[in-house]
Amino acid sequence: MKKSILIIISILFTTNIFSQETLMTINDEKISINEFENIFYKNNEDIEITKEYLDEYIDLFINFKLKVKESKELGYDTLSSFIKELDGYKKQLSKPYLRDNNFNENLFNEALERIQFDINASHILIKIENNDAKSALNEALSIRNQIISKEISFSDAAVKYSDDEYVLDSKGNLGYFTAFMMLYDFESVAYNSSIGEVSVPVKTQYGYHLILVNDKRKAVGERKVAHIMFKTGKGANTKKINESYKKASETYDLLTKGDKFVEVAERFSEDRSTAVKGGVLPSFGVGKMVREFEEATFSLKLPGDFSKPFQTPYGWHIVMLLEDNPVKLDDDLFLSVKQKIEKDSRSKLSNEFMITKLKDLYNIKIYKENFNFLRKIAVKEVSKSAWDNELLIDGDKKIFKIESKSYSLKELSDFIINNQKKNNDFDQLYIEFLNLSLLSYEESQLENKYPEFKNLLKEYKEGILLFDITNNNVWKKAVEDSAGLSNYFNENLSDYKWNERLDVSIFTCLNYNVSYKVRNQLYKLKRGLIKDIDVLNKINSSSPLNVQLVSGQFSKNENNIVDQIVWKKGISKSVKNDDGSYTVVFVHDILNARAKNLNETKGKVISDYQKFLDLTWIKILRSKYKVELNKNLLYSLISK
Repeated sequence: MKKSILIIISILFTTNIFSQETLMTINDEKISINEFENIFYKNNEDIEITKEYLDEYIDLFINFKLKVKESKELGYDTLSSFIKELDGYKKQLSKPYLRDNNFNENLFNEALERIQFDINASHILIKIENNDAKSALNEALSIRNQIISKEISFSDAAVKYSDDEYVLDSKGNLGYFTAFMMLYDFESVAYNSSIGEVSVPVKTQYGYHLILVNDKRKAVGERKVAHIMFKTGKGANTKKINESYKKASETYDLLTKGDKFVEVAERFSEDRSTAVKGGVLPSFGVGKMVREFEEATFSLKLPGDFSKPFQTPYGWHIVMLLEDNPVKLDDDLFLSVKQKIEKDSRSKLSNEFMITKLKDLYNIKIYKENFNFLRKIAVKEVSKSAWDNELLIDGDKKIFKIESKSYSLKELSDFIINNQKKNNDFDQLYIEFLNLSLLSYEESQLENKYPEFKNLLKEYKEGILLFDITNNNVWKKAVEDSAGLSNYFNENLSDYKWNERLDVSIFTCLNYNVSYKVRNQLYKLKRGLIKDIDVLNKINSSSPLNVQLVSGQFSKNENNIVDQIVWKKGISKSVKNDDGSYTVVFVHDILNARAKNLNETKGKVISDYQKFLDLTWIKILRSKYKVELNKNLLYSLISK
């Protein structure tokens, strides 16, 4: 509920820089016409504006503002829970302002271009052992020289030298991939290399890579297929492989003679999880399936085409193409690319670029003497992940200052203690602390630099306050105040009644013949010899599609079938439905109208009680706070 409220508030109360022309005051608080106007037009774009409509809308707005006012008067905005939650939202809202839009736009365009092409590449990985990056780099360079001088082929070198054991069987070939499937640095080299070119060593978190681009093609997008599988499993003997192949061949013959793929998959496929769905698999793109399966899938031309039997490490397969979904440059793709950039290592590049800009923007003073002092006593301890504040002297001394805000040795020391196990390099930890401090400082300046951010943060603040105080006064209270709920129910008994109802079992039958069989079984039910579930099981023994059963108690206008039958005990006539099915109703009982007890209607009573509490609360607030409204200014919106 809380998330929904905040979203609503965010949508309703998005504002620009408000003018000083006051629409209304609540005690001493002024609210501008522009604030209301922006809200109003966002939610009323295509309606005729009348005095009556404005009066109704301003009432809702006043109620909102009164609740927020009350929450502040009661100190809700000083609670630690509120401050923590608002800080969380502030960090989320700050993210777009802590990026360089031009830089991100370039990343977006680059990714969009790449995602339209697939790359087939091979690689050789040289891992960095014992943090000896130089040795790994030299080894990679040596291997590259051997390949370029044609002393050894790339594939043979991959088998001989590569530390990536997962692609040794393919001699280093990674198959096809597209943007976001590899680490960004690896991806960039692959997309920027020519076919047949052996790259210079590129460093990733895994080590140094040599990359050979084998092919570039227009992106194939995603495909949806159905498959028939005969399992062998990894390490299967020849006999098992041959048996599975024979099954696959005979199945393929059935398909070529015209048997329907879906039906054949349901009958014979040994992948039972998909067989029940006619062999249908979720859509997939390149790099998502084993290579043999992917190649067979993307070799099919048109929906309805199916492959010859082919083997994977898991067995023999036949695939049929259902849908071909090429890459489409539409809004869905644009959104997907932007989301992937957020999660990808590209976001780190964006962050680094922003930090560089901030270093140029702000005056940063480094207290070198203090820095050198701390470095001297901390480097060795940090390298062992053993730094502790007990070793710190004069922690209050400054280590650097951003504009007028100073940062102490103690603050850096605390950061090191919390991060030294992940990175035991003092200089790197210092740089991380400085960079994070820069971003934090920039975040603290956003309200001053960007009025739209200030207003947006205000909206979230008011949204949280609205939820918290409404929850305590209305929503939670209605649930927890059992005495109040009971009293409200007893005072409004006339609102909670059962109308006349039928207690029924509704049998929806595949066709008229099935309905006839159901009616015959219902005579046994009428005599008390069987139950309605027995009727269902009997008729569905030949097919689960024959009959569907719904049981319940229904008043008029609650069920279309119940409305069509004669209201009397026993077996109804068969009712033909628009889809060709038939419905038979067994009426167990006719239930007279009566008053409901609280447990039978508790959900509705709680909802009604919440409305009552809200209205009562608003009356109290309207009497507590003085509201002055400039109606002439409000009605000026009619002429706009």
